Amino acid sequence: MLRKFRTHFVSGLIVLAPLFLTFVVMGYLIRLVDRLLVNPLFQVLPVADVDAGFKVFLAKLAIALFVALFVAGIGFVAEKIMFKQFTAAGEGLLKNIPVFNKIYGSIQEIAQAFFGDKRGVFKQVVFVEYPRKGVYAIGFVTQDKKWEVQRRTGKDLITVFVPSPPNPATGFFVFVEKSEIVESDLTIEEGIKLVISGGAAVPS
Repeated sequence: MLRKFRTHFVSGLIVLAPLFLTFVVMGYLIRLVDRLLVNPLFQVLPVADVDAGFKVFLAKLAIALFVALFVAGIGFVAEKIMFKQFTAAGEGLLKNIPVFNKIYGSIQEIAQAFFGDKRGVFKQVVFVEYPRKGVYAIGFVTQDKKWEVQRRTGKDLITVFVPSPPNPATGFFVFVEKSEIVESDLTIEEGIKLVISGGAAVPS
């Protein structure tokens, strides 16, 4: 009987402790805001002729506003920090899994290239004849430097990533002769919108 009572008592404390601490912290914040902000503010502002009841209402409103903004700001900062730590821990775990880490790394590179801070990887939006002659697809130039493929084929080839609508993070990369590429004035963002919309969001 005593053991059960002790267990229930500890469980009650666990439930009530966060609530109690919340009330303590909120009470402290209200008194702090009232002393440091609201009282000096009412001494400066010309509210001497204002009804006493309305003045109390304004004081309570100002306190509630300051406290709410402060708590929300703390929560925003905490969420950002916790989210970054959680994301970093998750990426570290995925990158330590054999085989899967290679796939994950490749997908991450593509996603960062489209949506992150590595958009410089995509040089230009172009149109290429793909998957056959007479049919044109939108593509993103990813590489125009000469390397093995040019040396083996003896042709001036450019690497183009051809996305698969509506997901621009998946697709195929093809080697296209420079002379067969149709250049476009579209920006990378406009090209991505065009892919996601399946050709519906045609830029003006």
